[in-house]
Amino acid sequence: MKSKSTAYILCFFLGVLGAHKFYLNKTGVGMLYFCTLGLAGIGWILDLFTLGSQVDACNALIKRRSVVNAPDYRSAATQPSLSEQLHKLHMLKEKGILSEEEYARLKSKVLA
Repeated sequence: MKSKSTAYILCFFLGVLGAHKFYLNKTGVGMLYFCTLGLAGIGWILDLFTLGSQVDACNALIKRRSVVNAPDYRSAATQPSLSEQLHKLHMLKEKGILSEEEYARLKSKVLA
């Protein structure tokens, strides 16, 4: 997770060189700031006002990636059976939540 205070310190002292962008894993924009001195200072000034939300967005992305890449430690006993998965898909299709195409695609994925 990225710290707002660290990002603001980097932005204030080395912002025209893009240090805060590199810190937020925005390497391309960091290189742009480095080569243009913070987009002639205009980008740097804008970042002083928007940096908090940029850090929040970066942290949300980090959190989302960690959830997607987290290993599944559930045992086979806690995972739903094949028939339960198919029944759930069927119920979602009957309620109109899934279209026929989505149902067929997810069903083939479950059966694979």
